Amino acid sequence: MKSSKNKIKNNPMRHNRKKIKLPEGLQKRCEQLRPLDIIIGVLCKDVEPTVLNVLNVVNEGLHQFFPDYRKAIIISQATSMDKTTETIGLFQPYTTVEKIHTKDLISGGKGAGILTIFEIAHATNAKCVALFDGDLLNIKPVWIQTIINPVVYGRADITVPYYIRHKYDAVITNNLVYPFTRALYGVDIRQPIAGEFALSQDLYELLRMHPLFPLDFGIDIFIVTVAAAEKMKVKEGLYSLKIHESTMRYLEPEKLLIPMFKKVTRSMFDLSKYYEKVWQNRLPTSGRDIVRKSFSKKPIAVKIDIEKLNLSFITDYITHRNSVKQFLPEAFITRLDHITQDHEKFDADLWAEIVYQYTIAYKHINNNAQRKLFFDTLKIFWIGRFISYAKETKDMNINEAEEVVQKQAETFEMKFDHFKKNYCCNPDSKSNSFTSDTHKIYNK
Repeated sequence: MKSSKNKIKNNPMRHNRKKIKLPEGLQKRCEQLRPLDIIIGVLCKDVEPTVLNVLNVVNEGLHQFFPDYRKAIIISQATSMDKTTETIGLFQPYTTVEKIHTKDLISGGKGAGILTIFEIAHATNAKCVALFDGDLLNIKPVWIQTIINPVVYGRADITVPYYIRHKYDAVITNNLVYPFTRALYGVDIRQPIAGEFALSQDLYELLRMHPLFPLDFGIDIFIVTVAAAEKMKVKEGLYSLKIHESTMRYLEPEKLLIPMFKKVTRSMFDLSKYYEKVWQNRLPTSGRDIVRKSFSKKPIAVKIDIEKLNLSFITDYITHRNSVKQFLPEAFITRLDHITQDHEKFDADLWAEIVYQYTIAYKHINNNAQRKLFFDTLKIFWIGRFISYAKETKDMNINEAEEVVQKQAETFEMKFDHFKKNYCCNPDSKSNSFTSDTHKIYNK
């Protein structure tokens, strides 16, 4: 999209990202391989137990399904405390598959690894880039074909996986990222931060020069949001179960989930501000596909500690109750008080209104202290909403739980026009964008 590229080119924020220069040896290697048709990037950090299997499966998929293409596996590795480096050294691809193993070219996180892969793709003039995490436990060769084919055949700029996941998995996706992205950008991508992607050259070149490129966990929602906002063709690819090592840490949310939540939502809100003219001016989405029942095999159950989460929600809310008033009108506080006292549930209506109220507040935030408070308090309500969702779906199967997720997304959509009016016309982040609606709901 020419106009979008010009907008990014002329934006002074672009200069905030340092220009990445490939080391001389890596640059020469890229020149030797140029041009490539397909690159698969594998992101690695402390993945000693899993990475060799991931690399072997990727290698087999490329060899089996893309024998006539020029292809390479790029392994981008962050600093690791285990024997990830030595394990990668054991990997030997087919003679028709090239291999590059490099350290991340910039420090950060997952986004830094992806930026490294994009820079190598740029240097080799690759036509398609696919991305996989090195901690996948059940990757299959056919996944390589499924994710890459739509880009190779010119049917999509990006392929996003749809995995079969337990109702308590994808906790950031189900209650926030999915309904928010669907409502704002009009794309029904069920798992926008699934972690694996295939990208066209047009898209990865746009992404690598984008001024808001995040170097951490915000990268997944960044990729999908930019693709949607820039009117790129997005396609879902159907997969089986996704099992990865990080899912095992859900019982200790403070170690992984909370930091991930803050990074993902930071990127999501930064992009909502950057692309505000896009979603403010987009035409209404015409209808939704019927949600059809799945009869696939059951996903592995994800264990959660509801009592521990509920204690955290109530304690953190009481601690931050006065601070929350910077972002929410008094009517919301009244309802939240009742929720923490078990007088009512934290329903989808209130949750959607809180998220939209926070989105309005975010455009006025201009310092790090206020930004930290913003995400610390939003985290509290995200946990509160998840607790309510978990209780509601406790005895539900995968299809019944999915209906709850879909109805919540529809709630975000129904409130979207009202949110847009308040976002445009509301210069004060503390004014009562949804106050009248909240009073009506509360007084029913």
